[in-house]
Amino acid sequence: MSSNSAAARYHQRTKYSPETLGQGHFIDWNSPPAQFKEYRGAERRDLRPFLPMNEDPLADPAAGLRDSESPLSLPRLAMLLFMTNGVTGIAHAGPQTHYFRAAPSAGALYPTDLYLLSRDHPDLPDGVHYFHVRDHSLLEVYPPGVGPSGTELFERLQAACFGDPALREARLALVATCVFWRSAWRYGERGYRRCLLDSGHVLGNLGIAAPRLGLAASAVGGFVDAEVAELLGISPEKEGVLAVLPLLDAEREGGLPRGPSARPATADEGDAAADAILDVHNAGAIRAGSHPEAPAAEDPALLLNPKYEFAKGIKLRHDGRQFAEQMEMSILRRRSTRQLSGQSISVTELADLLAFAYRADLVGDTTPPLFDPSLLESFVLVNSAEGIEPGLYYFAPGFMELLLVKAGDLRREIYHLSLGQDLARDASVVVIHTADLEDATRRYGARAYRYLHLDAGHIGERLNVAAVRMGLGVSGIGGFFDDEVNALLDIPPRELCVYITCLGRPV
Repeated sequence: MSSNSAAARYHQRTKYSPETLGQGHFIDWNSPPAQFKEYRGAERRDLRPFLPMNEDPLADPAAGLRDSESPLSLPRLAMLLFMTNGVTGIAHAGPQTHYFRAAPSAGALYPTDLYLLSRDHPDLPDGVHYFHVRDHSLLEVYPPGVGPSGTELFERLQAACFGDPALREARLALVATCVFWRSAWRYGERGYRRCLLDSGHVLGNLGIAAPRLGLAASAVGGFVDAEVAELLGISPEKEGVLAVLPLLDAEREGGLPRGPSARPATADEGDAAADAILDVHNAGAIRAGSHPEAPAAEDPALLLNPKYEFAKGIKLRHDGRQFAEQMEMSILRRRSTRQLSGQSISVTELADLLAFAYRADLVGDTTPPLFDPSLLESFVLVNSAEGIEPGLYYFAPGFMELLLVKAGDLRREIYHLSLGQDLARDASVVVIHTADLEDATRRYGARAYRYLHLDAGHIGERLNVAAVRMGLGVSGIGGFFDDEVNALLDIPPRELCVYITCLGRPV
């Protein structure tokens, strides 16, 4: 792994090891970061009346709307935001109130914020709106007549996204950002990894929810960072833009060409900054005036690591019919499992989980808005699955096949490298995402670090929702001994572990 890459430098700097775990970062438990931003005096559009659970039988909240039926209507938008990142549970701990959300977050810190940009919408003013999760409302970021709006807003947004064709047609677009300190408060410099994975979870929910509401949502990863941040009115020192998400009526979207999602960074790598998070995020920026070309896309369905080409294989047969219904409730019921039983799952259950996570086209869903799935590779560590011998397998999504890498019981090893978490030891299977960071940065520069973690978080959330739908337990693990994972998987230092997901039967 080239040490000149800002991504490699950050990754090396934020590795966990048994010798250094718990050193160098103080957590002020009495001063947790705020989970929401406030725009005092801002115009507010309350979306709660449009949610089914808040329905008042004596009132019709859609009665005064100009558009109450189309996929872009406020009732559909309220449901989309709720299923993507809405509050699904509240807990009180002393003087603090915790608002649990539809998308999982490490430490329940929720670094991801969503902004909605609108133009020519019959029931929303033109402009930039902050989605206030706690109140399930939209707050106008700029006072009337101050900020960009209407055609100017979307022309500037489209220009910042290199003319993405979906933005030319869209009347609505979401922008996902991460507030660095919300995760860094607890996880220190490694918090940027958590920001990206957590934001990937949110994108995963969006990819599941949008088509069920008649919407087509694409994800634009290549944009001029400073220009989009300026449109939102955010401070680049505190908050980073991660994705621009045009929203279109799915019926009208058909045939619209999709622009390249991921583009390489153009920022100079430079010397390491004192702040590791700003160092890697800024090094991954695309600068104004640059015109980075998107690399030629590879079809991940046809990729197979030649290292495992002749390994003993198990073909997986899936049945995705169970995912056609009740996925909305699966999102809203999702909670990270605290304890797994160690009992087996069936090979069919494993096949269904992996098919939903990686092959959305096979289960009646639209292609999820991933940035570059060809960068990720996946391993499945089997502790206890009926019909599959315990061991470590390489997973080839395009072939729906498990290829044996290492046979034997590896519970002790996965327990150790997951920082002694019982979940990894007691899981039926553990899914591990990896990537060749040197190859990824050659393609995208330091911006590759974003794409890798966002895509891994997205797939991880699809595993979460599928597991809940099937009555299984699931929990993601972002804390692990990095070098020990490489040793277990027998992958070189230039490759990295991105994310781990534990699946099994809950206690």
